Order: sequence, then structure tokens, then C-alpha cells
Amino acid sequence: PGPDPPPAPPAAPAPAAPAQSTAAAPTPAPAAPAGRARDNEIDWAEIERNNEQARAAMGAPSTPAPAGDGLLERAFSADAQLLFAVDGCVPEVVNGRVAMFGFFTAALTEIFTGKSFTTQLAYNLSHGVSFTIAALVIAGTLAPMIMADPKETPYQGTGFARWRPEPRAKAGRQYLCDPRSVDTTGLPGRDTPLGRVGFGAVAETWNGRAAMVGLMCTFLVEGATHHGIFRG
Repeated sequence: PGPDPPPAPPAAPAPAAPAQSTAAAPTPAPAAPAGRARDNEIDWAEIERNNEQARAAMGAPSTPAPAGDGLLERAFSADAQLLFAVDGCVPEVVNGRVAMFGFFTAALTEIFTGKSFTTQLAYNLSHGVSFTIAALVIAGTLAPMIMADPKETPYQGTGFARWRPEPRAKAGRQYLCDPRSVDTTGLPGRDTPLGRVGFGAVAETWNGRAAMVGLMCTFLVEGATHHGIFRG
């Protein structure tokens, strides 16, 4: 008999099937509400809370914000604007008082010395008299807010911004330097359908406006005639 045949080579192992991943597929993010862009940092609940606060603030009556602690913040605060802005209460009061004082003293000076209003104004401006008078009037106008006694005159606010609630005043604040905040009940006067005649809350305002108009007319007349009114 012949030799035995060689053994057959072992069969190659079959390729292993790829392992199946047991990790679950990631859940897709929920779609944003229709018509809105989703914010990645603030969720919709907080957005709705902010919207509610904004709507409540817009519907609430406007009130001046409190002044900050810095000098610049106080200079541009609501109180500073209500007091010293063009339409504030201090400029008209100061201008009216300066005009009343100036018209009265200028008329007396012209009667006794013959110097016209224009001549007196030029002297006062060149020698600092007008600026000194304006500074004193400003100090006297702001003095009631500094010297106010809360027991006699209840007020709110601090410093120069002391006021009393008044619905008819601008922003609901009537500052103590405003002549309309003075109680004129015990002063001579009479109430009429057109208002109080005599010592009323607006008497000083109208007198100051009349003095300002009188000064302007006087300067115009003197410029046109080249001489004073009371002593030509």
C-alpha cells in the first residue's frame, strides 16, 4: 500500500460580524415653537417672565427714577431735570425774581440819577453786579429746600430735591422751592372763579413774567429812542 495522503489544511475562520452598538440613539432636541427663534441661553419660561415684567412696567404710571450716588448720575437724574432744566421750576422762578428786582431798582435809579436801563445793565454786566444778584437769588430760591422742617412741612426726597406729592405738578412732584407749594390760605386774598386774587400761589409767577416782559420792552424802546423812559 502507498503512503497516507497529507491532512487537509484547517479551514479559515469566518470573519466576525460587526458588533452591534448597545447605546441608544440620541433623542433629537425639541423643535422651537413655530414663528420664534429659540434662544440657547434663556429658556422660554424666563423670556415670558421678562415680557410680563416689561408689560407691567409699560402699563404703570411713569415716575422719576431715583438719583444715583455719583455726581454725574445726580446731575442727569430726574430730580435735576425737573428742577434745573429749561422747563423746570427753578429757571422761571429765578428769572422772574431777578427781573422784578432789576426792574424796580433800575426804575428808581433812572428816576434819581437819570441813567437809563441800558446804561445800568452795561455797568452791572461789566462789574459783576448782575452775576452777584443772580447768585444771591438762586441761593435764596433753593434755601427753602435746605431749611425745610419735616415737622412743619412734610416732604419726600433729600438735598435740593425735596418735594411734596401733587397730582397737578409735573411728574407728580411739587418741589419746596416752587412758589406754588406755599400755602396762602392765611394771607390776604380772595378766591374767585378765575382763581385767587391777592396773595395767591401763582401771583409771584405772573409778576415775574410781567417784569421780564417789561424789561425787554424797556430795552427795545430805549434802543429805538436812544434815551431813557422815565427821564429822557
